[in-house]
Amino acid sequence: MILKTYHGTNLSSAFDIWLHGIDFNKSLPNLDFGKGFYVTDYKEKAIERALKKTNDYNRRYNCREDPYLVEVSIEDDLWKEMNAKFFYPREKDWFNFVINNRLELSYLNKHNIFNHNKDNKYDMVYGEIADGKIAEIANAIKNRKLELKDLNYSDILPKYGVFYGSQYSFHTEKSLSCIKNISCAIIKKRKSGRR
Repeated sequence: MILKTYHGTNLSSAFDIWLHGIDFNKSLPNLDFGKGFYVTDYKEKAIERALKKTNDYNRRYNCREDPYLVEVSIEDDLWKEMNAKFFYPREKDWFNFVINNRLELSYLNKHNIFNHNKDNKYDMVYGEIADGKIAEIANAIKNRKLELKDLNYSDILPKYGVFYGSQYSFHTEKSLSCIKNISCAIIKKRKSGRR
């Protein structure tokens, strides 16, 4: 079955993906499921991400790019052929996996922690999008203000049923064989309502 997903970004990145394909070298290293290409089936979440990324890009480079939505069609039957990891919402294993992917590999090796994807052992990963608290926790661990073993998982979960959406991440060239089509569209409205 074909699954329609979205990647929110700016004009330059969208056209680069559309013209040249996905380049893992352009991915940030310390993301939820490791360095990779991320999409969501929540269109509004991808639009939100595109607006943020474009605003950041325009500020950094003093330009006026538009936000873009990259639509990615995935053949989900091909996942069987991948080394894939799937998380159910709010499970402790997901939380540890996300925290670990935001830590340095040297820290993980030193503490014999293997529940991560820093080495791209998983072709694809599916699970909930993490909130900003997890990045703060990972930074506290990196700065030795907090020990990983002292974390209380239940204190960190978002309250009142807040759900940030789900994401699919691709980490290897093999995983890209699941992608059947890529198209791009400009996002016509900005947060201020202007175009």
